[in-house]
Amino acid sequence: MSDNQKQSNDLTQWKVKDLVFRVEGGDPGDFISFDEEKCDSCGDCAMVCAGSLWTVPEGKKARLAPKYRELCLECAACYAVCEADAIDFRYPNGGTGIVIQHG
Repeated sequence: MSDNQKQSNDLTQWKVKDLVFRVEGGDPGDFISFDEEKCDSCGDCAMVCAGSLWTVPEGKKARLAPKYRELCLECAACYAVCEADAIDFRYPNGGTGIVIQHG
């Protein structure tokens, strides 16, 4: 195996954006909804989000990145850890979700 082949097979050199992409031309809809009134500012959503799409400014409610529809990995971890029931998650409209290469 050549050095170039070894390097291309080494997935540690890749970034998430190289391995995951959203289906072109589809509208995933709003697949995450957030009820700020229910949020208790615990920060668990920000802690588990692999895409760093949630932020919880000190003393304030959580915020979801405006571009989440393009960047979310659809793992639903934020929904799973939200004990306050402030986050609701559903998978994107059929055929518009992410595609994972090499997986």
